[in-house]
Amino acid sequence: MRVAAIRIGGEPEQWRRLGFHVGEDGVAMLGGVRLEIRSSGTQGVIEFWALEGNDVPGSVDGLTTDAGIRGGPQPTHPNGALSIDHVVVVTPSLERTSAAFAEIGVERRRVREAGGGMRQGFFVMDDLLVEVVDGTGLNEDEPARFWGITAVVSDIDRTSRLLADQLGRVKDAVQPGRRIATVRPEASGGLPLALITRRERPAG
Repeated sequence: MRVAAIRIGGEPEQWRRLGFHVGEDGVAMLGGVRLEIRSSGTQGVIEFWALEGNDVPGSVDGLTTDAGIRGGPQPTHPNGALSIDHVVVVTPSLERTSAAFAEIGVERRRVREAGGGMRQGFFVMDDLLVEVVDGTGLNEDEPARFWGITAVVSDIDRTSRLLADQLGRVKDAVQPGRRIATVRPEASGGLPLALITRRERPAG
């Protein structure tokens, strides 16, 4: 099972100002994943994803899901974006959401105690990670929901110069040897969006 597409409520022109190559159809290709930017959607909200695989369900613990085919021509993004590193999901129950992922053949790899009562569960879906976080204050009967995206860029210092005050300070990431910066909410339309340097080895 791998991620084929992610639909986000937002303005394509706003993403172009962030240095993404967004076509006239509102699509930005990142490492084979279609980022579909739709002005008709709720600003800053990930509305659904499409997965490529067998027996794709309509929902994964409340995450609206469709079937899709991955791939397509990869343009050159002015900001140096190469791919999606990880998608962040929040849930009231890491165990419940982990069980839903297991039902589609995606097993949890590890759990990290993030402090403040929060835990992070990590799931590998081909070449990207899904990070599922609980302890964020959701009621126990609420569904899981998409939260944000982190994209890989080839040269984060160059990207920082290009985006200037649209991007926060570049700092060391939790993963050793990597660096990360968060796009300011007013620049991303409210979507939690971060840019990070490449991994030393693949996600799996």
